[in-house]
Amino acid sequence: MFMKKTILFIISSFLILGCEDNNINIDQRYIELCGDVQLQKSDFSVLSFNRLNNTSLNSVSAVIDQVNPDIIGLQESYEIGKQIADRYNYCFFGSDGMSTAYLSRFPIEVINDIHIKIELSPDKAINFMNVHLKAFPYQPYDIRDTLITTDSQAIHQAEQTRGANVDVLVDNINLVIKNEPLIICGDFNEPSHLDWVENAENPVRFLINNNQFTVDWPTSNKISNVGMKDSYRELFSSPVQFPGYTWTPQISNDEVYDRIDMIYHNSLLNVNDFKIIGPDDQSDIKLIDFESDHRAVYAVFSFD
Repeated sequence: MFMKKTILFIISSFLILGCEDNNINIDQRYIELCGDVQLQKSDFSVLSFNRLNNTSLNSVSAVIDQVNPDIIGLQESYEIGKQIADRYNYCFFGSDGMSTAYLSRFPIEVINDIHIKIELSPDKAINFMNVHLKAFPYQPYDIRDTLITTDSQAIHQAEQTRGANVDVLVDNINLVIKNEPLIICGDFNEPSHLDWVENAENPVRFLINNNQFTVDWPTSNKISNVGMKDSYRELFSSPVQFPGYTWTPQISNDEVYDRIDMIYHNSLLNVNDFKIIGPDDQSDIKLIDFESDHRAVYAVFSFD
């Protein structure tokens, strides 16, 4: 019987893409190797899920049981990530002390702290990146509270909050974008420029001088400008008809609902299906015992 092997190593990282403050950091990361599994079908699936720190192993397991993903990008993973890997026999890259973790049914090669390569079969591999960008200050809340009153202020503040992290991500994207299949997932903690457009809910809600508050958000723009495609918007192009909110299923009177959990892919992959998973009727897949404050997102891909 094949036995899992866990490798402990230390990465000295100058920038961790997480909710935490981004300081010089030395962190212990674990790689747990799984069996020599190969893709036996024409497509593969990806789950991205901010599971909300301190929620239960069973709650995360309920999501995984529902969709049975081949690859998972977890945010706010911490100690749960490795427990999930052990429960489902996934390959694993992550640590108890960090938000992002990678889980895969297929063998992985670690490129750096935010980039792994997954070998689906001897002749098929994908690059995979997982990020958790800084949450605060959260510009949609500042718009709600009239601390931001113009689109240019929103863009500037978003760039101040996440711009340096996104630039590191873009540098990594540029190393592989033209040559190999690439998927990026995560909690971006910023809406998409494809969503805050004319007649969508938030631009209509936050009128300024009777004009809709459209915003050309910078993070999604940067990712789009280097050739990545927003998988949800590839299949559901209208934010008016399909807002796709992932933040948040927790209802309150002054909440600003938005789509901040994304799965991107490059042109060497096709997206065939996309589901939003949560506890309510705004979810494509509805789970009763759902604890997170983010809906999860799930996509199915095939090679172009």
